Amino acid sequence: MQKHWKQWAAVGCALPVFWLCPLHAAAEAQTNGEESSDSGISIDTSGDEKYDVFTYRPNADGGLTITSCDTSASSAEIPGEIEGKTVTAIGDAAFMSCSMLTSVTIPDSVTTIGESAFSSCSVLGNVTLPDGVLTLGDGAFESCTALQTVTLPDSLEKIPQAAFYQCEQLSSVQIPDSITEIGNEAFYSCTRLSVVTLPEHLTSIGEYAFQNCQLLTEAAIPASCTAIGNYAFDGCQALRAFSVAEGNTSFSAPDGVLYTADGETLIRYPEAREETGYVVADTCKTLADWSFIGSMTLEQLDLGNVTQIGEDCFYYCTALKEITIPEGVTELPGAVFGYCLALQKVELPSSMKALGDHCFYACTKLESITIPEGVSKLGDQCFYNCVALLDLTLPSTITEVGDQALGYYVSAENSQTERIGKLRVHNAGSNAVQKYLRHWKSGVYRGWIIAGVIILVAAGAVTAFVLVHRSRNRIRPASRQTAPAKGNAAKKRRKESKKS
Repeated sequence: MQKHWKQWAAVGCALPVFWLCPLHAAAEAQTNGEESSDSGISIDTSGDEKYDVFTYRPNADGGLTITSCDTSASSAEIPGEIEGKTVTAIGDAAFMSCSMLTSVTIPDSVTTIGESAFSSCSVLGNVTLPDGVLTLGDGAFESCTALQTVTLPDSLEKIPQAAFYQCEQLSSVQIPDSITEIGNEAFYSCTRLSVVTLPEHLTSIGEYAFQNCQLLTEAAIPASCTAIGNYAFDGCQALRAFSVAEGNTSFSAPDGVLYTADGETLIRYPEAREETGYVVADTCKTLADWSFIGSMTLEQLDLGNVTQIGEDCFYYCTALKEITIPEGVTELPGAVFGYCLALQKVELPSSMKALGDHCFYACTKLESITIPEGVSKLGDQCFYNCVALLDLTLPSTITEVGDQALGYYVSAENSQTERIGKLRVHNAGSNAVQKYLRHWKSGVYRGWIIAGVIILVAAGAVTAFVLVHRSRNRIRPASRQTAPAKGNAAKKRRKESKKS
């Protein structure tokens, strides 16, 4: 899954009118006797029987399914039997948005709880699932923001996708030994979750499973676990160390850092690891996407024999001061050093070919970087907000210079893009760089108005002085949001996956 989180902050300010269409759809569904929600689930309950605050209908196993509950109910005791028939299931979205519901009692006869069954029950505090529950639907307790405790039965084998997504008050979870799989986003943004015991028969942990669990301090991977999804422990700001049980053939955790078992890939560096320096294992060749993101105490880093660095690898490593990229690395993809606010010096290898989009975004103290011959690309906003980088020599091999790649910053006063004063760019003959500078001189650069540019050509080099009004060279710090997409994004993804 590719990262999308950087785009979402801006999207919310410019949503077109057609995003309001779901409101019309919901109103139409209610008119037709349907239960509808932003999860994409639409349940027609108009023909169902009523019992107390519930509606119900027969199901395929000969029992009954609870299909809805009065949204004004403050408590709900689901009956085990209605008119001589056993209640065996709670349907999709049956209790969704019951915003007054503080407690619910589920009978032992229930074996199935549907998708989004209790989603957005915002004051529901405690839940016990009976021993007979075999299936829990995606997003079953999503956005139950007051949920503090949940008891899971030994009969359950899987915690599904987004089961406890954004259950912000959930502080601890005892996962039964029967669980073999934890789905994508299962505990995403459970911001008070501090203790999780992973069962010894667990085989897989999904993408974003514990992302943004800000109080989680340790992660003990059992020997049986052979798969950990991307970004599973990202945003765990209190995580001090990983441990991996003896006998695990897929992972290892030397010195508390998570690697593949062969040591060739560093998967995740714990954000709260207290040491200010770290030496990557000699066996390591690859740093995974996001692997050091948010490590705010890390000042010095020896990358050893690494030859591949993943996207956004060091994003928001705000204490990192200098770094040498090893020979063999050919690309710095994505915002590898985005918001490394203390970074002053970078040494690139002769093997380097490309600097990706937002590569050094907001490295406000970066003063020195030598870009070697052989580099062909500077991505979009590659050096955007690098307000201290005032003298830069570019190689003749550059064939692509992205939008606002250098010479721009965002003003702290008005949040508008402005030009960096007295930036000097030296170039030994790259047509792409000269074209970039000619656009400066012409006063128009891909839609941005630019003035006061002087181009000097001397000794085969092009030097650009960008003269602009100097306002305070301060950058608004990034938020600590490293989530892929919040709010209803998980619901949207599940809806889209069903369509496909």
